[in-house]
Amino acid sequence: MIWEIDERARTIEGLDADGRPRPEYAASLGLRRAPFGRRALATVIEALVLLLIQSPMLIVVVPALTTVALATDPVEALTARDDVVLLIILAAVSSGLSTAFLLTQLILLGRRGVTLGKALTGLRAVNVRTLERPGFWRGAVVRYLVLCASTIVPVLGPLLVIALSPLFDPDRRGRSWPDFAAAVWLVDVKRGLNPYDDKRMRIARKTVATDLLDVKAELPSLATPVASGGAEAYVPLARNKGGVLGAVRSAPGSGIIGETDAAEEEARPGIPTTVAPAPFAAPAPGLPAASPAPAPAVPAASAPAPMPAAVAPGAIVAPGAGSAPWTPPPLLEEPAPAAAPAAPAAAPPAPAAPAAESPARPASASPAVVELTLDSGDTIAVPGGGVVLGRAPATGPDDRDVAPVPVVDHTRSISKTHWALLRVDARVVAVERGSTNGSVLVRGSREQALVPGQPVELHDGDTIRFGDRSAVVAIR
Repeated sequence: MIWEIDERARTIEGLDADGRPRPEYAASLGLRRAPFGRRALATVIEALVLLLIQSPMLIVVVPALTTVALATDPVEALTARDDVVLLIILAAVSSGLSTAFLLTQLILLGRRGVTLGKALTGLRAVNVRTLERPGFWRGAVVRYLVLCASTIVPVLGPLLVIALSPLFDPDRRGRSWPDFAAAVWLVDVKRGLNPYDDKRMRIARKTVATDLLDVKAELPSLATPVASGGAEAYVPLARNKGGVLGAVRSAPGSGIIGETDAAEEEARPGIPTTVAPAPFAAPAPGLPAASPAPAPAVPAASAPAPMPAAVAPGAIVAPGAGSAPWTPPPLLEEPAPAAAPAAPAAAPPAPAAPAAESPARPASASPAVVELTLDSGDTIAVPGGGVVLGRAPATGPDDRDVAPVPVVDHTRSISKTHWALLRVDARVVAVERGSTNGSVLVRGSREQALVPGQPVELHDGDTIRFGDRSAVVAIR
């Protein structure tokens, strides 16, 4: 058996055509560059800890060795001292602790992007291309070698390499010359995203990738008037499990273009069709046709409407003139009321009691006040047309008098344009705008996911869950 090894190169997100990292991609993920003050503070903390470990050697061993070296006979001066063993122990302990401290710093920096100073100041180091751990050899060892080389010139070297070189970064990321040599970037995890939080980093990458592809075609509006003069007026026809079926009008007042159009005999591509069942079945030859039962006599005033003509299978039927406008069915099916027992035919009907006036608002009247109360406690007053909610919502050409309302979402679970609450005639409806995580209507103990582009009528007290946020609808 021959095994094939997939040697395709790994795709790294956030690189330009030349393979260089793009600063705007890292900023869109939520990464923030490390401030200069905290960078310097982290370096000072690590230097002070190293000096503290080296203090026995600097205070005791170095002066003693200096005295021995300046003596006329250094060997005799060294053997004449009584604290030679103590000097050797102090030198060994200081050197061993310093080596262990530096090795621990290198391992932590290469594998987790953190050192003692960076942990105390809220900084992390990442690879500038992959935004992952820097690596031990280049990300840690090379960086420390450049830092140590800067101390060859006692004061000017560290001042230029450590303190001033971040000001010369052409990408304005605050990267110093040791950072360029090690291909690392210091980020602020106190005010920005922690790149070593795998879950949040994965969500941020997915959100950015979704936002980059978040260029969707505009959804057809179910509120388009029947007499619209637009060439693409959307007319709802029927409803099934897949949603609302509709067709396109070619001109004002014209019929629906379909397979039975008199002007065009062939159907246009992309227009949904509805198959109508045959109105009756012809009897088989040789069998007597069943005689229909005699129909009861019906007064002329209450005569039923004539039966519609047979429709060919696959044709699209346009709504007839004068028919009632189409309205979407209710969201939740209410149980049908039980039928009252029929009264005896001989008993005269009881006189109807005068109906009491209902204090409720007329069906045609628009709600006076519509408000949204977010889970954070903020209240949004819905204007005349409605509102569109999201991280950075945008309104479309059909959104008249609709105000965009941005919603803060630290987990980035909300899309830029997530959902809309619209005031259409006397109704208040919610419309999902094709978001990534979707929206859910909660009414009592029942939940229903909103279908993108399909308006759903809302009631007072309904709750809309979108991403990790929620809002309660108040209609008064």
